[in-house]
Amino acid sequence: MTNLLLVVAYLVIGVLARKSGRLPEATPVAATRAVIFVALPALTLVTIQRLRLGSDAWRELGVALGTPLVIFCVAAAVIAMSRRALGASRQVSGCLLLTAGLANTSFVGFPLVEALFGREGLERAILVDQGQFLVLATLGILVASAGKGEARPSLHELGARLLRFPPFLAFALAIALRPVALPAHATFVLEKLGALVVPLALFAVGWQLRLEAAALAEHARPLVLGLAVRLLLAPLAVYLLVQQALGVTGLAGDVAVAEAAMAPMITGALLATQADLAPRLATLMVGVGVPLSLVTVPVWAWLVR
Repeated sequence: MTNLLLVVAYLVIGVLARKSGRLPEATPVAATRAVIFVALPALTLVTIQRLRLGSDAWRELGVALGTPLVIFCVAAAVIAMSRRALGASRQVSGCLLLTAGLANTSFVGFPLVEALFGREGLERAILVDQGQFLVLATLGILVASAGKGEARPSLHELGARLLRFPPFLAFALAIALRPVALPAHATFVLEKLGALVVPLALFAVGWQLRLEAAALAEHARPLVLGLAVRLLLAPLAVYLLVQQALGVTGLAGDVAVAEAAMAPMITGALLATQADLAPRLATLMVGVGVPLSLVTVPVWAWLVR
């Protein structure tokens, strides 16, 4: 409970900082870049390099890296089946896919998983986040490009995006360095830099939380559908697949379900906004989804345990 309260405190500080008007509008951009280019690579490197998987390591890796793709496909199927009933436009459907189909497995996911499952849970969450980024960098980009009416990106372009993402490069380097013990001083520095992920990420998320009454009235039905998919159906699907069908229980299975239950990914919402795919709905998905996830994720963690 103390750790969860700390998560809420960081979010509230971000909200209050924006409302104070004492900091420039670019503040959350700077905080986000510090996380992506410095803190998250450091955390990924030091955590993955010393990660110790169970006896069934390949299955654990498959679950961690594969569940984000399963969720994206489930979300796509539900949104496609519900489109006619909702009377949703192509823009609204694309927005829902980029927000309900992609989870905030790092900025919100890491703090919540560490609060609920400890440091070992965070190690598994970093693996899930790599799988989530692979989906974002491929299927997410394709959806956004189609929404903007652009030509489909080539495999070369998608690969270039992947290789320019610092946390992914840190992940690859950590895998390569696993047989090598990092020097104590290097580990100390990486741990201190990695500790910045939680406060900076949640501060940036809190700054960007916004609710508009007019947008709520306009997008109430797709918002309910999107959040139901993101917060309820996605973790249920992962639970049935991973823990019931595949029999992957324990920490690996529990973290997979918890990460599947996270709020919509902010980057997915930004992609939707840039592609002009119902930008007000994208903002609502994050603005309503993040506070709700602070309740629903602990409930899922309790249920799977």
